[in-house]
Amino acid sequence: MSTLLFALWMFAASTKAPAPVPPAIVGDWDLNLGRTHYGPSVDRRKKERFTCKEISGHLECVIRSTRSDGRVLVGTFRGALDGSLSPVVGIPGVDEVRLHTGTPGVLGATFGLRGAPVFAYRAYRSDNGKSLVIVSVDPTSGKALNSVVVYDRH
Repeated sequence: MSTLLFALWMFAASTKAPAPVPPAIVGDWDLNLGRTHYGPSVDRRKKERFTCKEISGHLECVIRSTRSDGRVLVGTFRGALDGSLSPVVGIPGVDEVRLHTGTPGVLGATFGLRGAPVFAYRAYRSDNGKSLVIVSVDPTSGKALNSVVVYDRH
C-alpha cells in the first residue's frame, strides 16, 4: 500500500502545472541607446527607466523619460491583463492602454486617445531575462514597424 501511495504522490508531483510566467515587461529596465533604433517621427530619448510590477492581475508601470530636447516626462498606467481598456497618465497624445498576453515572455500593448488607436508595441523578454525588446507595430494590423527599443534589466 505504501508503494502505491508513494507512486501516486510522485505522479502528482510530476504533473503540477508550471508556475505562471510574469508578463514580459515586469521588472526595472534602463534604455540601451546603443541597441535602440528609432523609426521616423519618433520622439527620441536621451535616457529612460521603465519599471513595471504585476499586482493582482494588473501591470503597474512607470516610465521616466528624458527626451532628446531635455524634456522630462513621467508616464504611468495600471493595465489589466485581460485586454480591457485602462487609463494612461503623463504620455502626450495618449489616454488609454489595452494590454494583451499570450505567448510566455511576450506582451502586446495598444495605446489610444479618446477611443482611437495611436500606437502599439510587442514587448519580448530575452530568455535569460536580462533584456527587453520593444518592437513598434501598427495598432490596427499588428504589422511590425521601424522602431525597436531595447532595455537592459537594472
